[in-house]
Amino acid sequence: MAIEPVKKITILTRRGHEKRLMRTLGRLAAVEVRDPEEDLATTPGLEPCGTSTEEADDRLSTIDFILNLMKAFAPDETGLIQGLAPVPLVTTQEEINRILETYDLDAVYRQARTLDEDYRSTERIIAEISAEIAELKPLAGLDIVPADVLDLERTVVTIGHVPAQNMPLFEGMADLIAWEELEPGGDGPFPPGQKGQGRQKVLVVTACLARDRDEVAKRLKDAGFEEAFLPRLYQRIPDRLVELEDSLAVYRERLEEIAAGIRELAHGRRSGEGRRPLVILKAYWIHARERALASRKGLKGRWVHVISGYIRQKDLDRLHSVMVHEFPDSLILEDDPGPGEDVPVSISVPRPLSPLTLLVEMFGLPPYRSFDPTPFLHLNFYVFFGICFSDVLYGLMLVVSSAYVSMKTKDYRGVNNFARMLLYGGVSSIVFGALMGSWFGDLYRPEYLGEGNILVTLREGFFVIDPMSRTILALLVVLGIGVLNQFYGISLRMYGQIRNRDLFGAFSDGICWMGALTGLLIVVSGVFTDVPDRIAQAGKWLLGVGAILLVLTQGRDARNPVVRILKGVMSLYGIVGSYGVTAFAGDVLSHCRLLALGLTTSIVAMAFNLMAGMLRDIPFVGLILFVLVLVVGHAFNFAISVLGAFVHSMRLVYVEFFGRFYEAGARPFRPLEFDSPLCILKKSRSEA
Repeated sequence: MAIEPVKKITILTRRGHEKRLMRTLGRLAAVEVRDPEEDLATTPGLEPCGTSTEEADDRLSTIDFILNLMKAFAPDETGLIQGLAPVPLVTTQEEINRILETYDLDAVYRQARTLDEDYRSTERIIAEISAEIAELKPLAGLDIVPADVLDLERTVVTIGHVPAQNMPLFEGMADLIAWEELEPGGDGPFPPGQKGQGRQKVLVVTACLARDRDEVAKRLKDAGFEEAFLPRLYQRIPDRLVELEDSLAVYRERLEEIAAGIRELAHGRRSGEGRRPLVILKAYWIHARERALASRKGLKGRWVHVISGYIRQKDLDRLHSVMVHEFPDSLILEDDPGPGEDVPVSISVPRPLSPLTLLVEMFGLPPYRSFDPTPFLHLNFYVFFGICFSDVLYGLMLVVSSAYVSMKTKDYRGVNNFARMLLYGGVSSIVFGALMGSWFGDLYRPEYLGEGNILVTLREGFFVIDPMSRTILALLVVLGIGVLNQFYGISLRMYGQIRNRDLFGAFSDGICWMGALTGLLIVVSGVFTDVPDRIAQAGKWLLGVGAILLVLTQGRDARNPVVRILKGVMSLYGIVGSYGVTAFAGDVLSHCRLLALGLTTSIVAMAFNLMAGMLRDIPFVGLILFVLVLVVGHAFNFAISVLGAFVHSMRLVYVEFFGRFYEAGARPFRPLEFDSPLCILKKSRSEA
């Protein structure tokens, strides 16, 4: 339950074994490969390895093309667990080997490429047909062969749009042209007396003698005539439209057939296994690419290949055993990381305590020579969560749902840890809900479930304090929890400084602050209540002596004595230094949110109970409405309350607790392994 010791290693093998060595290290999943040290990199006779990632990049490009095509036409269906959080596939080395040997990726790629090209070409044809239909449809009323009209020698036929208000101008051109208005929808000429009615523009076909072409063109332009394109067709326009519509139906059917073929490919009816082998192959080739990139960090000489890295001390024996067996002529050099070295951090936590590693990882890992805060979070986080979500039956709902998710996600570390975190939080909610007497709010009352119901009996057996009626007492309790949480954080700061043998820092940043803050609490308490004289006098001494010591020690980093004292004075307020009176007061008051969230959970539950109770006496449907409102209302309250409890508990840990002692920023230990968000490699029993 600590930060695991890490060793720095250098592996020397015979040149020519680079790829096999990287495969072995990837399978071992214990070594984080690092860049060589400067003295090693500048050693004469050694040069960087020039490993190529071209093969992996080509394979990944091929797989991505197939998966993207499948995703476009057959989105992956997700179940309940996948809907809550994206979870990777679980595979084994045996399955990976089988897929590499039997799955014909190139054949599937050719099939996918053919389907994609067919689909795109069919789409282009459909677009061209649709464009021609749109072009010809306004001309459907012309029962002519356009080529015959366009090829006339003595007559010029044009078609176009004219503003409806300009149609009377055509009467003045009757000596030069003949014209007819057409229905844009293609239903032929208008009936007499209805031409141009209700439209801004009118589609008109005109005819004139070739010798009058220029004069007619000028007059038509003055009338606002906009000539439309008349295609050179050698068949009647209505016949061409029928032909195009038939072709469009055929190509649309073809398009659907191609899409169905892609869906069959995605669901495995063509390739046999659908997406799964492709996802596993993608994870494999990502790992292969990472191996190649890691290999670039190595050095090679005429006879030797050198690679450096970090390894957890517990994995050293396993590394030696594998190297002796597979590379008997290799050499492993070990060393401890240097004081200022950027050492990766690996945290080892027993499984019951592992859920809260999520909070630590979200905030950032501790430095290598610090300590793991995970074990110290459990008491305060689950107490905070339980108070915020304090209801027995809501807690029971959370336990049941989280236990179900936990059982279904044993192979998925992140989701499983989160589910178990909520499960433990549900247990805490049951405890605090029983102590505060909240069972779906006040559903135990006789007007809801009748006299002597089981909830009344259970409530009376565990009830301690009702925060609704004794709010001041409940507020003092949560403020007391806030004070203890602050002192707990200061104690952990002292613990970290003592571990690093900074005894003076532990005294000045820990004992001095705890003494001064204790005295401050006693003095403030004397303002609101009677405090025994001895305790009051002790409080003044603690505050005074603690403040003086803080003034003398909090500016200890400054060389100038005056600056040192000034920084010490300002540290009392919290402007500089490790803490401050205002920070203490603000952080303690922040714990009032515990009571606020707990009361909100109960009050909203009581409101839904009241609404349901008002509907219960309605004839015939009252009982149904009563149950329906209870189910929907409490489900809603459960969802928003559990979210609020988690967020605010996490905030109290991050801001009001971690800020007292914790400094994050270390990078995680990432060994070369089959590690992908797409797949989890399940180890065999012999490897576990």
